[in-house]
Amino acid sequence: MPIAKLMSTRGGSSDRVFILGLGFQKCGTSWIYDYLKQSRYFDGGFDKEYHIWDAIDVPLLKYNLEDKPGFLGRALESKRMKRYNMQSNENAYFEYFNSLYRGDVSITGDITPSYSALSKTRMASIINNFQDKDVSCKALLLIRDPIDRIKSAVRYNLDRRYFKEGINVGETNFRRALEGYYTTDHCKIRTRYDHTLNNVYATFDPNDVYVGVYENMFEKDQVTKMSEFFGIDENFEFTKVRVNKTKSKVENMPKLESKIKEYYLEVYEYCNDLFPVTRELWK
Repeated sequence: MPIAKLMSTRGGSSDRVFILGLGFQKCGTSWIYDYLKQSRYFDGGFDKEYHIWDAIDVPLLKYNLEDKPGFLGRALESKRMKRYNMQSNENAYFEYFNSLYRGDVSITGDITPSYSALSKTRMASIINNFQDKDVSCKALLLIRDPIDRIKSAVRYNLDRRYFKEGINVGETNFRRALEGYYTTDHCKIRTRYDHTLNNVYATFDPNDVYVGVYENMFEKDQVTKMSEFFGIDENFEFTKVRVNKTKSKVENMPKLESKIKEYYLEVYEYCNDLFPVTRELWK
């Protein structure tokens, strides 16, 4: 596996950049999307998360497939219609994002955290299709202490009564939800950073990979590195901003958390080795 830097510099030959967000859920992707949006160089199109490739490729995530919208949805070119077209005709995806480059806009992207489940074959296909349009494809990944990511995801989904990602339908108790969730396939595809990163490093040039650590990503030096990678102006006001923050209190459960850490020990060891800063940040 190539040795990648925690924050790499922009690479590639094209001035036009597509950012492929490959994870991870509850690790700050909404914050980074809003940071990109405030730049005149970025246009993300009609959504942050498009859910094209996960819906097509990953059986567990088929619930993201759109049914063909009715007449009104087709007539108004609704989000659902656009998404349906992309899921039905893969070329529509590349044509759509290619159409967003204009004037100062040289950066666009699809930041869908559940793309963490994508295969090397799919990643390579996306890269190649954009290269055919003279667009450089960059990978974006944000990681967080797995225990905190898992707890935040459970709390967030309980708060919104969302039961499609591994929490039993109707569950209201945080501990029971956490105990039932952390060993599910839904949790694994969103927490096995090592699996996703191995696929990324086998597919992308390491210079085209950005990996940020949630626990320090709001610090000024990290904002500078991130801005340099994407080729946008720094905005340190965003160090004070928090987006999509979990509203309810997340309980501490030392014994259960110890079990979860043991279950994902390979993830901790992988990240501690590749990104030494996590040894201090993930206690």
